[in-house]
Amino acid sequence: MSLNRTVAPAIAELSSDLSIAPEVIITPSGSRLHVFKNNIQPVVRVEFVFKAGKWYQNKPGVASLTAKMLKEGITLRSAKEIADMVDYYGASLEVNHGFDKATVTLYCLSKFLPSLLPLTFEIIQQPSFPQDEFALLKQRVIQTLAVDKQKNGYLATEAFTIAVYGKDHPYVSSITEEEIAALELNDLLVFHQEAYSLATAEVFITGDITDAEVTTILSGITGTTANPSKILSFEENLPQTGLLSKSTPNQMQASLRVGKPIIKPSHSDYPAFYLLNHILGGYFGSRLMKNIREDKGYTYGIYSSLSHKENNSLFFIGADIKGDKINETLEEIFKEINLLKEEEVSEEEFLTAKKHLAGKFLSDHATIFDKMDKYKSNILLGLPPQFHSQLLASIQGLTPGDLQASAVRHLDENTLLAVAAGGRQG
Repeated sequence: MSLNRTVAPAIAELSSDLSIAPEVIITPSGSRLHVFKNNIQPVVRVEFVFKAGKWYQNKPGVASLTAKMLKEGITLRSAKEIADMVDYYGASLEVNHGFDKATVTLYCLSKFLPSLLPLTFEIIQQPSFPQDEFALLKQRVIQTLAVDKQKNGYLATEAFTIAVYGKDHPYVSSITEEEIAALELNDLLVFHQEAYSLATAEVFITGDITDAEVTTILSGITGTTANPSKILSFEENLPQTGLLSKSTPNQMQASLRVGKPIIKPSHSDYPAFYLLNHILGGYFGSRLMKNIREDKGYTYGIYSSLSHKENNSLFFIGADIKGDKINETLEEIFKEINLLKEEEVSEEEFLTAKKHLAGKFLSDHATIFDKMDKYKSNILLGLPPQFHSQLLASIQGLTPGDLQASAVRHLDENTLLAVAAGGRQG
């Protein structure tokens, strides 16, 4: 049979079933283990997730520095000895923190898990918090912060989040050198004792692991049920709207942020808005990219995103642009937003965006660890474990009219905030 190479092959429909169903084990203290076994490759990942993000801190910077200090030493090992041991086994042991949670992640060959689990538990439960390392860490953070505050992108995000949430809200991307310098080691010790409780952790285990090793992890989870409460006080803020300009020494380039708080993923209108965002600025073929990058040449890249935290969801557009094109770029952004409200998306553009989005969903679920990442995100946001499969299925049933109606409901220009940092303004 000969091939007709002048005709492109048909695009196959993708399955919308992206879900996994880990075994969930609930401990007497309330901690949960989510176990997704797969022995295709002899690797395993164990993640301990704690209520130890900014939302739970009582002083600025405490959550961040506590997470950074966990690997700086334990009772019987220095930071170098911890790193050497992890390297010896060809493993990865990371501590990451965010606005809501902090995560300790061990990734290794399955045969080395019994050797590395005790180290992981020690880092979580018995960090030594050496004073010298703490002083050096504060210096590094202050130096990094000083550099960041010279960047338009950092300043734009800082001003944008302050205007949306209010200065003292834990979701603001802002901290000062003075606040870092004022932290004392005891602040970290107290926060660690309150927040890094295995008794209330969410544990996500993925890969080639035996029942005996799961039992070992279970046996290491002890303690009483003591949920840390949010103790950072702040006033609820009415989000600002309109244009906020922030001058900086960098006039050759400007950073833009445009957006507002938006509906959460659990909202019935979320699938329509999710696809709408994709068409507006969610991928390289989006309207914002075609207009502001390809046609106007104001930027190398512009995007729109949906950012979800446990207590808030945010829609925002971001771009670094030519310093003398602030007004022109904002005019084009709002023109594209208004077009989505005034006209239905063409059938061709609509189908292209759906196909691209379906392919992205498939790519985002390519490995067992990708699948567990999505599952974990659903669990931590209080969504159904099958949320992404349900979202993709809902998107496939949408019409261009659904997107136009969603744009009318959620993209009123008068409710949007625009922040411009740098450039030649005025």
